[in-house]
Amino acid sequence: MTSKKQTAKCPYIHSCFVISIVAALNLCLCGNLRADERPDPLMEVTQSIDQNLTSDIIHHLSSPFDLLTKREDDEHYIHVLNIGDEALLARIHLIRTARKSIYIQTFIWTNDETGRYVVYELLQAAKRGVKVKIIVDQWKSNNVSQLVAFMATAHPNMEVKTYNPAAGMVRPSALSVIPEVLLEFRKFNQRMHNKTFIIDGQIAITGGRNYENDYYDRGVTRNFKDRDVLVIGLIVGEITRSFFDYWDFELTLPSQDLIDVANLIKNEVFEKFESKKSFRLEGLFNDIDRLADNSDYVRKVFIENIFKVNKVQFVADKPGKNDNSGLRGGGQATVELAKILIEAKESIIAQTPYLVLDGVTVKGVRQLRGKNPDLDILISSNSLAATDNIYAYSFSFKQKKLFVQDLRFRVFELKPVPADIVEMMPRYAQTVDRPEEQTDNESVDSLSQDIDMNSVESKEKHLCVHAKSFVVDDKVSWIGSFNLDPRSVHLNTEVGLVIWDENVAKAVKDNILRDIAPRNSWTIGKRKDVPLISSFSGLIGDVVQRAPFVDVWPFQYTASFMLKEGKDAVPYYHEDFYENYFSVGSFPGVSLSFREVEIRLLKAFTGVVLPII
Repeated sequence: MTSKKQTAKCPYIHSCFVISIVAALNLCLCGNLRADERPDPLMEVTQSIDQNLTSDIIHHLSSPFDLLTKREDDEHYIHVLNIGDEALLARIHLIRTARKSIYIQTFIWTNDETGRYVVYELLQAAKRGVKVKIIVDQWKSNNVSQLVAFMATAHPNMEVKTYNPAAGMVRPSALSVIPEVLLEFRKFNQRMHNKTFIIDGQIAITGGRNYENDYYDRGVTRNFKDRDVLVIGLIVGEITRSFFDYWDFELTLPSQDLIDVANLIKNEVFEKFESKKSFRLEGLFNDIDRLADNSDYVRKVFIENIFKVNKVQFVADKPGKNDNSGLRGGGQATVELAKILIEAKESIIAQTPYLVLDGVTVKGVRQLRGKNPDLDILISSNSLAATDNIYAYSFSFKQKKLFVQDLRFRVFELKPVPADIVEMMPRYAQTVDRPEEQTDNESVDSLSQDIDMNSVESKEKHLCVHAKSFVVDDKVSWIGSFNLDPRSVHLNTEVGLVIWDENVAKAVKDNILRDIAPRNSWTIGKRKDVPLISSFSGLIGDVVQRAPFVDVWPFQYTASFMLKEGKDAVPYYHEDFYENYFSVGSFPGVSLSFREVEIRLLKAFTGVVLPII
């Protein structure tokens, strides 16, 4: 809840400069047209289909979605993608039925089975005459430069660009990024977190999913509880224009021109995938291959569960986020989301992987509370046992007293293996033991190794919240890439689709309420017997709570609670709360001792490496 003119005071951001030098040693992140030469993106997608297509390819061009894309009214059609497997099915079906263009914008692309599978399908589309354009911020995995080199040279119809590449490489060495950290710190930190997928300028998907096994229910251990939204209608034109704003941006560079990729191409030493078998898909997509061509199944899953809505809005930050020289300033997504939340009168139901508030956001929530003291704010997020980012969790952990005592948030933290895991991830029972590829996931892994996350009781197969959604007063929904943390507020570019429709709001709300049900999440509340130091008020207490380098973990105000059998769920401030719930401690689901965990959380909090979320 901020604007470009406002600033925030948060150790989460202020510590960035000091810790980024160390981050450079741990982090390996992974010529544009002139303005007068830039094509109209909507003109490009209306080009005629290649008349030399084979009969097999023509067969693939029919889709149940055609009935909706050919309508000439101003209505929009919305389908919420809560299940990873269905989100992948939708993408593959749409890639196979694309006639003119496919534009993809994403934060992460990994050289794993899912990453290669999507590349294979995109290549088939390019071969039949479809224009494929891809923008990626972070290319992940040890061999990703090989995959990028292949993508950049596989077919003239496939173009690949990288947003703001560190040291001019897809996978820079640790030392090569130090000059950028020291001399261009803000540029180094400003990332493109947008996720859009656009077919023929008529159908789009946006939300939280990147291109990696974990986002589509095919992770070996961790899988993400994520959410996308598929939209059909005139708003897709705005999504397309936003894509081209990034495509033509000065920091978005052709991937084949990056140093490491260019060397591979020049010396022809990259892997060339010559057959579907060579993509090493390990049989993970046999069901998708079959169902993506099954019109009856696609109609049943997507068309019969689609919402017709009157009012939608696409919100996107401009590339570069803001023109401030520092690490604060916000962007359009921050402003528009704040406008929606500040109008809440009855309830805000949110789902976010990371719950970390900067000073300006805290001020905005306090103003909202002052205007509407009875506003119910429910937030679904991750427990330590489920989280993919120990850094963000350490900041959230320290703010829990603020959430409960001051802001009156009702926070629910997902269990690593919720009771309804099969409903959330129908493929859960089909997961098989296989070697996990080295992928360098979205969060930096070094400290997660140090905290010994293998000791999490359900590490073998577990879920992690990755959805970024908000429902206000059961009427308005926001589905996009925006996390409740300072990076989304100030640094990362973000997108979101705002939908004014009670049926969509109910669908998103019901899904989140299922996730926060007592069988699936622990609820955060005030400890029944709070240590004295947590009751301090005034200057000393304020300094203790704010100090980023002081070990205050033993003096916790909050704990996680589980509902007693046969009791009714009530808020933590209800008079019957302690009768209905029992405490399960600060770190349920983690087998380390309390002191062992708090030491590692403190280590993360004080900035051993820079959080990239």
